[in-house]
Amino acid sequence: MQMRLGTCQKTLLAAGFGAVASVASADAPIAKKDNQDVAPLGNGEALNIAGDHTRYTPLGFTPKLQLFGRVEGYDGFVVDRDGTEYDYDAAVNTQLRVGLSRDDRYGIVRVFTEYEHDFLTGTLTGGGDLDGVHVPDSGGYDEATLRKLWLSVSIGPFATIGAGFTTSHWGLGLLANDGAHGWTPGSAYFGDPRGGDRVLRALLASGPFTSQRVTVFAAFDAVRGDDVLFPGDSAIQAVAGVRVGDLAPLMGPPTTYEAGVYGVWRRQEADDDQVTEVGVIDLYGRYVHRFDNRMALDIGFEGALIVGETDLAPTLDADASDVLQIGAKLQIGFDGGLGGANLDVIYASGDRNFDDEAQNGFKLDINSEVGLILFRQVLAAQTARSPITASNPDLVGLPNEDLDRLPTRGNVTNTVAFFPRGWIRPVDGLEIYAGVLFALSEVDYADAFNTRIAGGDPRNPVNGDPGMYFGTEIDAGIRFRGLLFGSEFTLGLEGGILLPGSALRDANGTTPGALLGGRAMAQYRF
Repeated sequence: MQMRLGTCQKTLLAAGFGAVASVASADAPIAKKDNQDVAPLGNGEALNIAGDHTRYTPLGFTPKLQLFGRVEGYDGFVVDRDGTEYDYDAAVNTQLRVGLSRDDRYGIVRVFTEYEHDFLTGTLTGGGDLDGVHVPDSGGYDEATLRKLWLSVSIGPFATIGAGFTTSHWGLGLLANDGAHGWTPGSAYFGDPRGGDRVLRALLASGPFTSQRVTVFAAFDAVRGDDVLFPGDSAIQAVAGVRVGDLAPLMGPPTTYEAGVYGVWRRQEADDDQVTEVGVIDLYGRYVHRFDNRMALDIGFEGALIVGETDLAPTLDADASDVLQIGAKLQIGFDGGLGGANLDVIYASGDRNFDDEAQNGFKLDINSEVGLILFRQVLAAQTARSPITASNPDLVGLPNEDLDRLPTRGNVTNTVAFFPRGWIRPVDGLEIYAGVLFALSEVDYADAFNTRIAGGDPRNPVNGDPGMYFGTEIDAGIRFRGLLFGSEFTLGLEGGILLPGSALRDANGTTPGALLGGRAMAQYRF
C-alpha cells in the first residue's frame, strides 16, 4: 500500500534575518577601550615591550554567560488506534550559553565582532517514553553548538558588510527564530526556548536613512541548523528585505514603531537527492504607545506565505507536490505597571488530503511556543507514533518514504488559536500570570494511515472521527527575578491542565480526560 503522508508541512523554511538589525544599527553601545578608573601605583609599572600603551588596557569585549535549566513532567495518554500509552518520565533540560562581543568605532567606520556558543543543550535525562520518531524531550542533548562567529564592518549608514556564523530571527519569530526570545516581564509568555536557527551568512546592508530609519539588506546563507534541516540534508537560501522604524527603549518617545518585509528563496536537498524549492514573503509590524512611564500598549503582527515545490512524500500519482502555506500571528499587550493583559491570535494552515498534489500545512517555528501541553506534548507524541503505525509491515507492506518527517516535534500547525492571558506584579521582581488557550484545527486533524484505511474519510491518530476543537488549556505561572552584584537570576514555576476537545476523541467517540503537566525553571545571566 502506498500512502502520501504530508511530511513537508512546514516546507523546509526557517530562514530569516537576524544579523542586520544588530549589525546595521547605529545605536548599539560602544565598548570601553581604556581602563581609566585604575591608575598605576608606585614604581610597579609593567615594561612596555610593544605598542603605545603605558598601562594595562582591556580588550573591551562584552562577555555573556547564561545558564538555563528546567525539570518537567506530564500525564500519560493514548497515542494510536491500538491504545499505545505515552508515558513521561520527569525530564531535566539544560542549556549553557557563553559568548563575547566587541563594538568599536573609528570615525565613521564601525567594526562589530561576536562569538556565541551553546553547551549541554537539551534533555539530559527523562522525557517521553514511546516507540516513535522525534518523541517529545527524548532527543538527548548537544554537547556543543556554535551559534555565532561573526564580523561586520560598517561605513557610516552607507554600507555594512558582514560574514560568518550567526543566528536568524525576524519579526515575532513566526518562521525565523533564534531561540533567544523567551519570557520577559509583562509578556505572560509560556516559553522556554532552546537552540535556534543558525546560518553561515554573507550580508550586505545599507541604512538606516531618513527620520524613518529605512534599512535595506540582502544575504546569502548556508543553513547549519533549523526545524526542518534533518541529518543528511543541505540547504542554501537567499534573503532580501527592507525594514523601517525603530522600537525605542522604555524612556523613549511616546509612540514608536517597527515594520518590514523580507523575501527568501530556499533550496534544500535531502540525502536521497529529493529537492525542495520554496519562496517566502513575510510581513512584520509592531507599534508601541507609551501613555506614561508605567503604562504602554504593544501591538505586533507577522504573516508569512510559502509557495514552491517539493519532491518529499511522493505518491503513486505524483513525484512532486506544490507548496502553498499560510501562517500568521497577532500579539496585543497592555502593561499597566502593576498588572496587564496579553492576547495571541494564531493561524497556521493545515493539510488533510494525503492524496492530492498539494502540501498546505504551515508550521510555526518550534521556539514560537503556545502553551505547555497540547502542542508540546499531546500532538507531538501522537504524530511521533504515526511513522511506526504507518510502517507496520503486516498492514502496509513497503513503508512510504520520508516517514521521519511526519511528526510535528511540538510545532504549532493546522491551528486557529486564541490565547488571552493576564499578569500581576505584587512586588518588585515577582510576577504571577495565567491564561486560557482555545485551540481549533484549521482542517480535520487527520492521520495519514488511519485516514487511508478508512477509505479517505478523515481519522485522527487514535482512529476517531475528529471534530474541529483541539481543546481548552488553562495555564498559570509565577516568576521571580533578582540581582546579584549586577548579574540576574530568575526562578519560575508553570503548570497547566488540558481539557481535550472533539478533535482528540477515539473510535468510540470518547474524549480523553483532563491532562496535567508542569515545570520548574531557573535561569542565570551574567
